[in-house]
Amino acid sequence: MARYLTEADVDRLADMDLALRVVEGSFERQGFGVSANVGRRRARTAKGALQLMGAADPGVGVMGAKLYPSVPGGRISFVVVLFDAASGALSAVIEAGRLSGLRTGAASGVSVKYLAQPEVDAIGIIGTGRQARTQLEAVCAVRPSARVRVFSRNPENVQHFVDEMSPQLDADLEPAATAEAAVRGAQVVITATNAADPVVEADWIERGAHVVAMGTNHPQHRELDSAAVARADRVFVDDLEGAMIECGDLICAVEDGAFQWGEAVEFGQVVAGRAPGRTSPDEITLFESQGIALWDIALGKVVLEGAVTADIGIPIGE
Repeated sequence: MARYLTEADVDRLADMDLALRVVEGSFERQGFGVSANVGRRRARTAKGALQLMGAADPGVGVMGAKLYPSVPGGRISFVVVLFDAASGALSAVIEAGRLSGLRTGAASGVSVKYLAQPEVDAIGIIGTGRQARTQLEAVCAVRPSARVRVFSRNPENVQHFVDEMSPQLDADLEPAATAEAAVRGAQVVITATNAADPVVEADWIERGAHVVAMGTNHPQHRELDSAAVARADRVFVDDLEGAMIECGDLICAVEDGAFQWGEAVEFGQVVAGRAPGRTSPDEITLFESQGIALWDIALGKVVLEGAVTADIGIPIGE
C-alpha cells in the first residue's frame, strides 16, 4: 500500500549523512548509464509556473517525479511522487521541502569529496538562505574546515546565519564584509543566491579552489561572470542536457566565447570512475548544480523504506 509522508516524517527519517550516501550512489548509477533523468519543465501561466522534474532509477527499483509551483509572493510546496519501477504501482507521495534541501546540499558535498583538495582550511559561502544551510552542512561533513566566511547583501542575515549554524558545525563561522573577502583564500567556494548578476569574479578565486555554484536555474541569471567560468580548469555539471537549457553561468559564458559545452563533464562519470576528478593540487574545479530528479527519487525511496520499517505515514489507496 502506498504512503503519504509529511515534512515531519521526512525530518524524522532523513539526515545529511543519509543524503550524502544516497546521492553519491545516485551519481554513480547515473554515471554508469543505468538510470534516466528528465530535466525541469515549466507549465507557465500569466502569474507563475508549475515546475516538474522526472527520473527513473531501476538500480533502486523506483521511478517518479518532483513538482512544485512558483508564484511570485507565494509559497513553494515541493512534492515527490514515487512509483515501483517493476509494477508501476504508486509507492508514495512525499512532502519534499526538507528532502529537496538535503539532496541539493548532499550533491554539493559529494562534489567536494571528489573534486576539492584533501585538506580545506577555509570555506567561503555567499548566500544565507534556506538552501545555504544544507550546502554548508554537507560540505563541512565531507571536508571539515577551521574557518567559514559568510557573506550576503544583508548583514543582519549574515549574523543570523552565523549564530544559527555555529552550534551545528565544528568550524569557526565569521561574517565577511564583502563577497571578495569571503572568496579569497578559500579552498571551497559556495554560491547559494538568487542573484541575477554575478556575485563572484575570476581574480578572487585562488588556485586549487573548488567552486560550487548552485543558486540559479535561469538561463539569463548567473552567479559567476564569464571570466570566472573561464578560470576553471575543469567544469562539471549534474546533467548536461539540463545545464544547456538553464545553467545561466555556462550559457552566458558560451555566448561570450569563454566556454564550450564540449568542456563540460557530467559529474556522475567521475563518481562512476569513468572520468577523472581533480588532477592536480592547483587545478580550479567548478561544479554547476541545477538539481535533478534522480536525487529526489533515490532519497525518497530510502525515506519510504524507513517509513515502512517504522510504520510511519498515512496509507493511500486500497
